[in-house]
Amino acid sequence: MSQTVRSAKPKKKRKSKGPWLLWLLVILSAVTWWSLYQSQWFVAQEVTIAGNSRLSVEQISAVAAVPIGNSLMSINPGQVSEQLQALPEIKVATVERGWPHSILITVIERTPIAVAATASGYNLIDSDGVNAGLVAAPPKGLLVISAQPDSPAMTNAIQILTAIPTEWALKGLSAPTQDSVVATLGNGVRVTFGSGERATDKVEVAQAFIEKGYEVINVSAPDAPTVKE
Repeated sequence: MSQTVRSAKPKKKRKSKGPWLLWLLVILSAVTWWSLYQSQWFVAQEVTIAGNSRLSVEQISAVAAVPIGNSLMSINPGQVSEQLQALPEIKVATVERGWPHSILITVIERTPIAVAATASGYNLIDSDGVNAGLVAAPPKGLLVISAQPDSPAMTNAIQILTAIPTEWALKGLSAPTQDSVVATLGNGVRVTFGSGERATDKVEVAQAFIEKGYEVINVSAPDAPTVKE
């Protein structure tokens, strides 16, 4: 009995898809780069500003200096934010790309609660004791504090100011140093607070002595206050 033996057909080698995939990735990367940086599809055409009340749109735009006509990807939001936060009026500036053609700027401005006299005018002071802008004359309703702006002394003075009730009718507040805050009331009462630590406690103690008719009060150590009639 005879048998025919056929030789096995050689298996075809599969071609590797690696080079093709690599070229595809290169092409896609090039197209993406061109679309984002070189094409006119994603360029800055406008700047949208929100959250401002003290500064005008024109003032913010001038400092932001967003290069209109440049690709959105070439604009650094962090750098624009830093430029804006260098303004004393701005506390926080958030800058984002608004695809496909906008830069979105949202600001949180500092709210002045007091004023400090300087050689060039009056610094507005916010609740953190930080300079919030320069004006030629004190705005009506804001107390002028005798303390150096952007200093520990001013920070302590602001801590005391925010704790004092409006009914005290505060006339003056001075802080030559951070440990020597003194308040003068409209009725002539003088309260020495020392530092801004335990401001609420100090105000409560001082209030009790004011109600008793004392005019010179020292609550720098609220647990051991001293008074003079």
